[in-house]
Amino acid sequence: MGKKHDLLFLRSCLCILVFHLSVPGFGQGYLKDPQIVEAQLDDLFGVNRLEALNILTSHYLGSNQKKANKFARQADDLADNLFNEVNELLLDSVAVQHGLKAYYQYGQMLFNQSKLSDAKERFKKCHDLAERADELDFQQQALDMIVRADSLGAEESFLKRALKPLALGDKIANSSSDLKIKSILKLAGLHEKKKNYDKAIKNNKKAMNLMQNQGDAKGVTEIQAKIADINKNAGNFKEALAYYQISEDNFNRLGDSTLAQKSKEGREAVFEEVKELTPMPKESVPYQVITIEPELIEDDSVLIRLDRYKSLAEQYEQSEDLSRSITYYKLYNELFSKRLEEQKQQELDSIELLNKAQQIRLLMQQNELGELQLSKTADELVRAANFRRGLIIGLVIVALLLFVFYWLFIAKKKAHRQLSVTYRNLQETKGQLVEAEKKIKKLLGQQVSDDIAQALLNQESGNITGKFVCVMFLDIRDFTPFAESRKPEEIIAYQNDVFGFMIEIIAKHHGVINQFMGDGFMATFGAPVSYENDVQNAFNAANEIVKEVNLRSEEGKIYKTRVGIGLHAGDVVAGNVGTEIRKQYSVTGNTVITAARIEQLNKTFKSQLLISDSVYQRLSVNLEDSKIETQIKGRKDPIKIYKVA
Repeated sequence: MGKKHDLLFLRSCLCILVFHLSVPGFGQGYLKDPQIVEAQLDDLFGVNRLEALNILTSHYLGSNQKKANKFARQADDLADNLFNEVNELLLDSVAVQHGLKAYYQYGQMLFNQSKLSDAKERFKKCHDLAERADELDFQQQALDMIVRADSLGAEESFLKRALKPLALGDKIANSSSDLKIKSILKLAGLHEKKKNYDKAIKNNKKAMNLMQNQGDAKGVTEIQAKIADINKNAGNFKEALAYYQISEDNFNRLGDSTLAQKSKEGREAVFEEVKELTPMPKESVPYQVITIEPELIEDDSVLIRLDRYKSLAEQYEQSEDLSRSITYYKLYNELFSKRLEEQKQQELDSIELLNKAQQIRLLMQQNELGELQLSKTADELVRAANFRRGLIIGLVIVALLLFVFYWLFIAKKKAHRQLSVTYRNLQETKGQLVEAEKKIKKLLGQQVSDDIAQALLNQESGNITGKFVCVMFLDIRDFTPFAESRKPEEIIAYQNDVFGFMIEIIAKHHGVINQFMGDGFMATFGAPVSYENDVQNAFNAANEIVKEVNLRSEEGKIYKTRVGIGLHAGDVVAGNVGTEIRKQYSVTGNTVITAARIEQLNKTFKSQLLISDSVYQRLSVNLEDSKIETQIKGRKDPIKIYKVA
């Protein structure tokens, strides 16, 4: 199990790495055209690919259902890889929105195709990911769709159709309703945990209404007590007192004295907290039950009495007489609950009468259907006999045709089998050649630059050409004393730090590093590929390297370092040199030797960058003041060089 998790984690990390290295700005909407997205889909990875698949699914949803299913399924598989159980790296970013959309969108498509079991699985994935990422909106939507899928699955199930004559359909519907209530209560708990009390109360009331439809009096009362607790935590003391009073009365009515006492204690605790927060007026009296004069209320209608109770409670609350206010609220709640019970009983009586009427109509319809069935039986028997005769004749004809086709099939089967084997072998060989080419390019790309790798693949060993190039030699000063006092790993780390940004600068200016030589390297500009302004590119790269080395040395990013660079331009011989066993792209000639000699002159003139006259003549800079004539080894005549840095 541990190995499996390790593989999933490595796979997820790879997806994240590709996400950061892939097309920049994709998530900011710089690819909005679905045709462009589809054309570049194979070049996208990780979260970028997931976003693209979601875009394509939405685009083809109304016009090409086959393509929409294809992209939705790919998005679902990719989301499984990105948001697995061991990968928590993407949960705090906008990437999770793409995963939630992939699951929900595919689930909706399966739901519309009546594939309820598969749809529930996708909505469950969406719900679990939303729960991990604290995305309550998606969590609520997924729960609602799971409940709908369960409800439709129950209605269309074979079990319900088989048990329908036994009047068990209501039990199946009730199980679906129970699942919906549990889902709503779970979401209410999540909102309460996050102290989002308004949404918690709203969802609890929603579940309470569903329980009232089922006639679950105890469940309704328990939720009333829960709403009282939430209002208390939210500081809604008036609502808390009202719900505590209602739940206490209902628990007493149900005979549950333990829960009734708990509601009473909650109400008294709220009352004490209100007393502490609100000083009582001097003329206030302790809490007591106040009787209501009969002539004021008993002769009035229920609605008038409810309105009067509520008005008196609000008046006493404004005058800070909480004891009288609570008394009137209690009377209001008792009368309101009684009125609700009466209305519910009336509705139940009406429903019962309606059910009886429906049963009578159903019996009459069944009798009519029976009579129609008897009248159609004779005609159906005649049609069945004719159908059997026609079916026998058709089967005889089909059997004869099958016999003829069978012999034709046997005659061609051997030739087709041989052709299939040959074609399969060709395809396998083609695939092996493609894979081999990819591996060769990958291995060459790790050892040399892409340009040299392509030259090695395209050119024959004897194809040597003359080219005009600019050659750069670079050497790190005082590397030998540095290496003598350092550990091998420190030396390698230093070389990586220094050569790393130099390699990037060379590549940026279209140069190619031909060879590393311990504490330096040789680079060419113009071979194997020329960019026309190769000398200017080489000069710009050398200047940038010198500035970057000095800057990083001053900031302490690398060990205190100085370099020496020599540039010389001229004709060279370039091409693949070697045998069938080993080949190497090589650049040789007097230009290479002269460039190396110029680099060594940096030690003599205490400089960091020297260029030859052939380089200077191709630049648009004025360096006449720094011109030097000097002798180099291997040449009779002195040469002109220019000190740049």
